[in-house]
Amino acid sequence: MKPAGIFVRGLAMGAADVVPGVSGGTVALITGIYERLIKSLSAFSLDACRYLLKGQVSEAWRHIDGNFLLALFAGVATSLFSLAKIISSALEQHPHEVYSFFMGLILASSILLARDIRPWRAGSWMALIMGVLLMLLVSELRPATPEVGPLLLFGAGAIAICAMILPGISGSFLLLIMGVYPVVLGAIESLDFATLAVFALGCAVGLLSFVRLLSWLLLHCRLILMAFLVGVLLGSLKVLWPWQSEQVLVLPVWQESAMAAAMFVFGLGLVLALAQLGEGQRQSD
Repeated sequence: MKPAGIFVRGLAMGAADVVPGVSGGTVALITGIYERLIKSLSAFSLDACRYLLKGQVSEAWRHIDGNFLLALFAGVATSLFSLAKIISSALEQHPHEVYSFFMGLILASSILLARDIRPWRAGSWMALIMGVLLMLLVSELRPATPEVGPLLLFGAGAIAICAMILPGISGSFLLLIMGVYPVVLGAIESLDFATLAVFALGCAVGLLSFVRLLSWLLLHCRLILMAFLVGVLLGSLKVLWPWQSEQVLVLPVWQESAMAAAMFVFGLGLVLALAQLGEGQRQSD
């Protein structure tokens, strides 16, 4: 896969991670790089340290698939710093259309992912139901308003990054629940590097701890994990429903629904196009 293609996928992941209710892991999954991402992150191990201690920097770089991670996270960082203001403004001015777009994206993603789970056995169905129930439970949580200090920022980063690499579970939504989302988004917009450094350190600790579990599950329980993620995606649709009042789902008036429906269809079509791109890339590789 060419670095430019990886960078573009990183841009899309970063844009998704800014929006509460949307996961960058979803973008990685539907563009065909999710398993490579988990494998690369899990390669940060004692073996990589041994290469470094021996002065074999190039071997360590190849071991962690460094070119892939560099291009991907360059895209994520570029997107976060350049699109944070645009996306937050769009959410304020056109929330129905934005969330309808992401509903279309996630519904199509869940269908495509479910299609690749063969055969569907009892364990897969149970995992799917558990994923749906988990997201329905998360959707009932209310945003907190705590005093945001370094310890909370560190802990929030560790928790949110685990969610961000899971398709369907939004790290931004968990930040919102923990009451630190406005602080983090404000730090990105104002380039408050002190706040961002504490948050990033928490992200690094959480990521390196959690990714090993994910790598093991992908290796030993892949179909069950994928079925669980389908359930998570389907359950997250409740969080993304554009017309909510105090967490109660309501129906839109006709005037609001036309553009939202168009954005929903656009989201569906975009996922299908990205899925085709990912499939073509896997075949060429």
